[in-house]
Amino acid sequence: MAFLREHTFSEGRIQVHAAWTRDEIFAAVEEGLDAFAHRLPLEPDARILLKPNLNNDLVALVGNSTDLRVLAALIEGLQNRGYTEVVLADGANVGVDRRGIDGFARLRVDRLAERYGIALLNLNETEGLPLPLEAGALPQVSKDVLEADCLISVPTVKTHAEMVLSCAMKNQVGIVRGQDKRQVHYALAANIHALNEAVVPDLVFVDGVIGMEGNGPGDGDPFRLGRVLVSDSVAITDLTVCRMLGLDPAGVPPLACAMEAGSVSHELVSAVADAVAKVHDVRLPPKRSRLARLAEAPSLRRLKKAVQPLLLEGPLLKSAYRFGVVQDVYSLGDDGVTGVSRAQEDCGTCSACADVCPTGLKVEEIGVKTELPDCISCLYCWWVCPDDTLSLEGEPGHLTRQIKRYREAVRGL
Repeated sequence: MAFLREHTFSEGRIQVHAAWTRDEIFAAVEEGLDAFAHRLPLEPDARILLKPNLNNDLVALVGNSTDLRVLAALIEGLQNRGYTEVVLADGANVGVDRRGIDGFARLRVDRLAERYGIALLNLNETEGLPLPLEAGALPQVSKDVLEADCLISVPTVKTHAEMVLSCAMKNQVGIVRGQDKRQVHYALAANIHALNEAVVPDLVFVDGVIGMEGNGPGDGDPFRLGRVLVSDSVAITDLTVCRMLGLDPAGVPPLACAMEAGSVSHELVSAVADAVAKVHDVRLPPKRSRLARLAEAPSLRRLKKAVQPLLLEGPLLKSAYRFGVVQDVYSLGDDGVTGVSRAQEDCGTCSACADVCPTGLKVEEIGVKTELPDCISCLYCWWVCPDDTLSLEGEPGHLTRQIKRYREAVRGL
């Protein structure tokens, strides 16, 4: 796979790269950094903030969170260009935040940051500044994001039960601190648009390697998209993804708000539709249940807040999941997996494990080199191994449900 195409519009441009393996992802990111070098700071000590989508604790190979290979490629690419102040930052969703779950640790983002010696920021806990939005929302937005010299958004491609698509525009919700994200939901589509008007990323690198379709963003199914997109425009990015997935931008509420406000012109929508080819007919989320819609009613906010402690874990949470009120079911017990071991004599001839390794280990090194900086224990290799050559070391803990739900699906990508 290689570079596919670049599209230039009066509002900006976008590169579309075909990418599946680690080497292909790194090559795509390198080409993107070269092509958009003019959008990067001149000073080597400028503070560059990478804002991925790490809102949940689901492993990236199911299409939910930003792939560590994409982040590793960006970090290496920036460091190789002399930048010394690269920061990895996001704020998980309200469910993760409220439960005190360390999503960075569960996703092994903390180990990736340690490997490259960069700062890792939980935007839910940093100092914030109020940002007036729609419907009376006044959430605190991370000051670190607002004061960054360069903001690079690194979203994923997911369907969304309320917003239809979660990509570049939706990724901005993560810059809102902690439980203030609930205020964004007062008028979700309008407030996503407002966030993007107030805080504009300098660049967007889309992890479209594995997408999530169906009941996204937290309970959908992975699909192989095999793309990395690079753009200087959030709007062009989401319009391109819509076209690739066969979605009508007017049916994606944040884009519809932007079109209505004049932030996205109908001419741009048409130009992108004419230039970009469809790649995958995405399966949309199921229609939300009446109970799920009722749970979002403004009049029930106080009641919902009162019962939140009962939804941390256990039977009530499972019932809420079964009736479609929530997508995310969390375990409060972290995993105790320390790495993988490898039965070399049973290893076949594929290179699936090496293809997904963020640190670039070779097949014969996987399960052998198990410490930093060689291995960050992301377990990607174990997830994709078709021969059960690799075994987990330690207790799976919170991964138990993910394994049951997604292991075979990931292997089949």
